[in-house]
Amino acid sequence: MDLAAHHTHPADVALLFPPLVETSFGSLYPAPAVLAGYLADKGITTHQVDLNELFAEYLLSPPVLADLGAGVVPGVPADSLSAAAARLCTRYRDRLIDADGRHHFGAGSEYGYLLEILAQPYSLDPDETVLGPLRVGNGLGRAYRDFYEWAGVADGIGDETLMVGISVPMGPQLFPALVLAAHLKSVRPRLRCVLGGPALSLMDDGDLERLLRSHSAVDCVVRFDGEQPLLSLAEGLRAGAWSPGTVPGVTCLSRGRLIQVPPGVGPNLNTLPPPKYSRSALGRLANPTMSITQARGCYWGKCDYCDFVELYDGSPPFRGRHPGNFVDEVEHLVAEFGIERFNFVTESIPPAFARRMSTLLIERGIKITWNSFAMVDRRFDRDLLFLMKEAGCEFLVIGMETMVTRVLKLVHKSADREENIRFLRDARDAGMRLQVNLIPDLPSTTYEEAMSTLVDMEGLTDCVDGISVFPFEATRSSNVGRNPQDFGLLAAGGGQAAGQSQYALNHFDNVDPAMTPEQRSEVHRRYREYAHRVNARSSSDAPDSRGIERDTLVRIAQEKLDVLDTGDKLVCTHMGTRERVTVPVAFSRALEPYLDGSWFTRGDLSDRLGEERSSALIRNLAASRMLVVSGPAAAGGGSRG
Repeated sequence: MDLAAHHTHPADVALLFPPLVETSFGSLYPAPAVLAGYLADKGITTHQVDLNELFAEYLLSPPVLADLGAGVVPGVPADSLSAAAARLCTRYRDRLIDADGRHHFGAGSEYGYLLEILAQPYSLDPDETVLGPLRVGNGLGRAYRDFYEWAGVADGIGDETLMVGISVPMGPQLFPALVLAAHLKSVRPRLRCVLGGPALSLMDDGDLERLLRSHSAVDCVVRFDGEQPLLSLAEGLRAGAWSPGTVPGVTCLSRGRLIQVPPGVGPNLNTLPPPKYSRSALGRLANPTMSITQARGCYWGKCDYCDFVELYDGSPPFRGRHPGNFVDEVEHLVAEFGIERFNFVTESIPPAFARRMSTLLIERGIKITWNSFAMVDRRFDRDLLFLMKEAGCEFLVIGMETMVTRVLKLVHKSADREENIRFLRDARDAGMRLQVNLIPDLPSTTYEEAMSTLVDMEGLTDCVDGISVFPFEATRSSNVGRNPQDFGLLAAGGGQAAGQSQYALNHFDNVDPAMTPEQRSEVHRRYREYAHRVNARSSSDAPDSRGIERDTLVRIAQEKLDVLDTGDKLVCTHMGTRERVTVPVAFSRALEPYLDGSWFTRGDLSDRLGEERSSALIRNLAASRMLVVSGPAAAGGGSRG
């Protein structure tokens, strides 16, 4: 879609959400809508563009898919996972974007996971190099500039627009945001560009100064709550003034000197107007999930490895919504937009809030499905979990991290091993789906302790729907990063490194002597293997090759399979499991007639390959879930049924 083909949008402020947050494809991030609602309530007109969602559409455009699939994009060879995803997306593009242009890659999408793989080459964990001069002549800089030109983002901003606000919640958005600011200034030199969001709020003061000095397209940065600073900047521009150095929460350069104004108190969340979502953007989503803010900050706020408690300087560390006010907003959004699926934006939903909110949803007869982050807390008892399920809770994402009580207490988590086990079993009995996050090497965890958690989890697999594994990364803005010695860590001078936070600028380089590097590597491998087994359960189980007789009908699972013919072999990649099988040329020619999904039997291959080699081929394909098994062929061998 080319936005330049549409009329420009007259507004005082343009609110842009840049790539790349691949986990948000198929939904709209709430920050621009929340800011738009606040500014509109104060008389400031806004225009929103979710460029992250448009980037997904750009990746699915036939020319880009063709280049990615052919391996002509730098850094994406034809035998890479992303190139394989591009070829499969080409085959099933109509299931991702329908004839009306609606996006089918949100929650519950059959092929939405392919987009996350497709986007991986465009994701950059920003290190200190991003603070230097911007280079857009080639590589990712050129790719993002091409995208912004394709999207016509500069042409969609009216001449009346005074300022553009670019939200940067996630680390991988920082570089695309800087490219975006430079692109906009090259077209509209007098347009004021303001960056804000958690990625900037967590940035070290020295790094922030380097960024502003190197990127002149960025006029200022808003840290922490953005509502009041953006309002003050917009009102000043409407009056013909630009004085960012006087606005609380703003950092800028003035006459070559860094100005940092301490933030004021952020807004009371219960007094904010409803978010102002773009109807046209929502209309492009086939099954939209709408996000609604439950809190800013964390009600627990004690986990030493977490830095999200640092995001609201100048305000209380936790500001939560009243359940009644929150449910009023849910009811308003259901009536206004017809949305029935919600994501509750919170670091961790408080148990008391969850109880009252769930009761109100049931009492008012509001039929929605919702999900939220949560932590293991004894107050999430069995009755509450059943109540939340009745109120429409679709799943919870649980930051459980480990089963080792000693380590949980060290980093000040709420629960211990016994409480974790109780919670998992009660959630299972309530029918609550859980996505459990594990950090196998939290500070001071020994090899034996890490493996004991794995043993516990393997015994509780029936309690979880999915597992995510995050190797531990200390951040400079967390208590662990500030006081590493309290957690058994030794500061290292090896420089910055990428990690789970996808924000290397905030990485604290350290050594944890509790495990050797070899032990840590083994622990990570074993945890990932476990996560793979759990997460692959949604796919059909691998057929047992011992049950595939000579006349059993089978077919290639082409709906999840990419096949790359390199001339001397076939490289078969199951995109659901990421497993690969390489089929040598002697075998591939026998398999070639069936790559379109036609049914065949082992006997068909035996006629060409012989019994031993055909059995080996079937065995390898079955073990990698690349076969679909029907049953014995009818008498006479109907291998094309």
